[in-house]
Amino acid sequence: MAVPEGRTEIPRFQPPAWMVRAAQNSAKLSGVGPEALAKRMQEAKEERGKVNVSALAKKIAEIKETQNLSAFNLAERPKAGQEQGSEVSEEQGSAAQTQAAVSPTIEPKVITRIVEDKRKTQVDKQDKRRAKKEKVRTKQTKEPEEMVTPAPRKEPTSSVFAESSATGARREAAASVSAAADAAEPMDLDILPTRDLFVSEHGTDRYPVPPVLPAWYTSITGTEYRMKEINKRKPPALVSLDALKNCAARCSAAKKQSELKALYEELRDHVHKAEIALTVDKFIVKKANMLSPVNGLPRIFKEDADFPADLKADSYQLYNRWYRADFEQDILRGILTIKGKDRNGDRIDPAYRAKFPTDAKYYGQGDLVLGQWWPTQLCTVRDGAHGCPQGGIYGEREKGAYSIVLSGGTYQDQDDGDTIEYSGTEGKNFTPTENTNHLILSQKLGNPVRVIRSAQLAKKSRFRPEIGLRYDGLYQVKSYEVVDEEKAMYRFCLERCWGQEPIRYEGAARRPTVFEIREYDAMRAKKGW
Repeated sequence: MAVPEGRTEIPRFQPPAWMVRAAQNSAKLSGVGPEALAKRMQEAKEERGKVNVSALAKKIAEIKETQNLSAFNLAERPKAGQEQGSEVSEEQGSAAQTQAAVSPTIEPKVITRIVEDKRKTQVDKQDKRRAKKEKVRTKQTKEPEEMVTPAPRKEPTSSVFAESSATGARREAAASVSAAADAAEPMDLDILPTRDLFVSEHGTDRYPVPPVLPAWYTSITGTEYRMKEINKRKPPALVSLDALKNCAARCSAAKKQSELKALYEELRDHVHKAEIALTVDKFIVKKANMLSPVNGLPRIFKEDADFPADLKADSYQLYNRWYRADFEQDILRGILTIKGKDRNGDRIDPAYRAKFPTDAKYYGQGDLVLGQWWPTQLCTVRDGAHGCPQGGIYGEREKGAYSIVLSGGTYQDQDDGDTIEYSGTEGKNFTPTENTNHLILSQKLGNPVRVIRSAQLAKKSRFRPEIGLRYDGLYQVKSYEVVDEEKAMYRFCLERCWGQEPIRYEGAARRPTVFEIREYDAMRAKKGW
């Protein structure tokens, strides 16, 4: 038989040899040959067909007995789907009724195909989440008017006087200060100096929390490889930071004063350890939520927090460093040192300076905190507290002095804490040095001067730090006298500005901390200083 055009002839099945042999053996055993077997199968098929036909006829007969299927009755009934009055033929009606009775109506089942597979659905969900986060970040950047703009360093944020410091040095009345200001010669300055310590209108908001978290913090989603590793194996630094937050929460919940004293000591250890000893990175800080205004470090130093002043200051110092993504724990971070005890060859790493730029040419405290400590004077330059790595006075020609370092030497200085007798540098030919002129100008301007005490002060001074250097607050140059006219030697009297916490030279608030002293000793032993 020829194969129709467009179709492929399917070859007949050729049984393998083993199948043929098995069939032949079966035929021999049964005594029935292939032809006889085929004949029997044909007869069985015909007999089955007759049985089916007889059963169908019997079923039709039963239906006729129960229902009137006469041609006349069928002709009077309208067919389903036709208008009333339309007629059907006898053959059509009979066939329709018979088919309806014999063959039940089967409703077709609608199968809905899923167009999108599971993987595509997951990708779409990820895209939606990513778009939503990007929308939130875009909204934050597009609404600068809602952000709190920090006050410039060089301008006072308020004209509200702070209250007297705890050490209680001699203070002049506000009227005398105003009179001295009127008597000073007017100068055309770019920066308006302040005559007293200015604080916010509320008087306690010295450590403001930025309204927006840093970009490096918000960019961490939790799906990074490093974050997954932290989730699997909790590093010791993360355990310590969780303990810090837990201790802060217990301090807030404590009622008894005796209980608070022990908790505050524990919290100090946690904060000081995090500043010096913990090895952290941005992923650990984010995992611990240390910058969170609710549960992070701001919980300790925010305006309405009821924590000791030294704890607020140290927490704010740590917060600022982590906020700008400076996670290196080395106390000499950013400093390129040379071997030996001579520190004159040390310098600031240009790469560190480019990443974390600072400038000491400003009035006031800036981002510093009372009691902030450094191992060397070059580190004060690194952090913008002082402007020169060796000199004791730093300022500008028409702006006066910004900061001074109280250190040892041949000068007859007197340090009483809230009052200081400080000598300028030695000039010649009746001409003061440039640094001495800075302090002379500051006496006329009345601007606040940052005072940093060094461990090189005479040991009889109870305010000297044990090691390194410590920032002790803002002072004003109240007066000066000429000690030696030919050498142009001047001695200046400085008084501590109002509204500051006590100098941190003793007690639980003392700086340097135990961790800082331990790290300093280890550094000296390592570098051979």
